Amino acid sequence: MANRNWMSNKMYQMEAYPVLVSCNFVVDATNGNGLGIRSLKGGAVKSVYMKTSATPATGNPNPETGIIMVTLQDAYNRSLNGMNSLVAPLDGSSQTSTTAGRASVIVSLGTATTAQWVARGLPVGITPAVGVCFVATTSGVIGGSAAVQRPTTTLVRNIEVCGDTNLSLNRQNNTVNGGGVIVLQCLDSAGARVAPANNSVIALSFYLSNSSVTVQGQ
Repeated sequence: MANRNWMSNKMYQMEAYPVLVSCNFVVDATNGNGLGIRSLKGGAVKSVYMKTSATPATGNPNPETGIIMVTLQDAYNRSLNGMNSLVAPLDGSSQTSTTAGRASVIVSLGTATTAQWVARGLPVGITPAVGVCFVATTSGVIGGSAAVQRPTTTLVRNIEVCGDTNLSLNRQNNTVNGGGVIVLQCLDSAGARVAPANNSVIALSFYLSNSSVTVQGQ
């Protein structure tokens, strides 16, 4: 896809058997599924549990506010690294007009043409679609009953790992008990544990080793 002449399509590393496991989900503390989340996507992830106000689903320990419990489908030998990203929820107030300078997320296409979206700030070459965010360049009605909403905030400023993940990754008899477990906590700007706002999207990636071979102290 990228129009660049990359010098190499390989990544060299010392780890014998690295595995990248990624997932994303929507925070939904009131969902009747009892998971505290919904729409979990990502291969090799068995479950994600957060605090729920509903009856907890089987397996959900209903962790306290701001805690995320991830269970993988497999066991691993150790953790090499981890990453996360957050997608802000929307304010829930649909507007059929834009305000110059404001980040706007498309929530309804209506019958607006691509030209009408471009006139309000959608970059040329991007196809209008629900979920696309753009910065409005002009104020005014979009047209065609199309609508946008404004992003708010997840309330989370940092996600940390709790404890020594290496001690809970290599779970015994994982075909019966389930795979490795990783527990994380969400923190606000003051460093206090915080519940992510409902409808926030959290994406997590875990760079793991599936080998027991030790290379240069790794």
